[in-house]
Amino acid sequence: MKTINSFKSAIAPEIRVAIGSILLVSVFLSPKCYAQASAQTVIIAQGDNRQPKTISLEKFSGYYQLPNKAAFIQFELKDNALFAKKLWDNKEYQLTQINETSFETKTEGHKVQFFKDSSGQFTSAKILERIVTVKVGFDPKTIKQLPAAQLKRLEGTYILKDDNSLKIDIRSSVHGLTIKQLWDNKEVTFTPRSETFFLNEDSTFPLTFLLSDGEAVQVTCFENDVWLKAK
Repeated sequence: MKTINSFKSAIAPEIRVAIGSILLVSVFLSPKCYAQASAQTVIIAQGDNRQPKTISLEKFSGYYQLPNKAAFIQFELKDNALFAKKLWDNKEYQLTQINETSFETKTEGHKVQFFKDSSGQFTSAKILERIVTVKVGFDPKTIKQLPAAQLKRLEGTYILKDDNSLKIDIRSSVHGLTIKQLWDNKEVTFTPRSETFFLNEDSTFPLTFLLSDGEAVQVTCFENDVWLKAK
């Protein structure tokens, strides 16, 4: 079952290596991705001929989360140029602006396009013309210290949405949270990056909590393994 395998990936070294390999293939420096991107059309708005920049590059800065929830890219303004850094290996790429919201890596030609939400804020970025990343309001590299009361509201027994026979128990600790898999009693520890987002020790196992009226009602492991809090 996908969920059990995903859960055990936090413990089994060989699966952690596989996850790392997937991340490297997914973004920027993969030769396969580069070949695909090079064969695709450059993202340029119709009629655009590399028009002058009209949006401050600072508006694109921030941390963007990949769909697997465990990997992040940082876009940062340095010396009046925008740079992209993969946080899992710290490799950095200078970006060249094509039009107001589209860029490409200066050396490799990989594409990045930023998108606004309904309020006009840049909240997502598409890389390699196919992978959508979402901007987050926290630094995934920094462990956030949460009060004991905030951690305690996340405690409880959670049941897999698609299989009621699978349960996990979540308890708070001095530094974060501990999950026990009730089908085999294995435990994994996590530290917070925000009030609702946690990572395990090697940052391959993400937890995202959903709150309602200040209380946790579900937790999502990885991209889409949803566990509902038992009442």
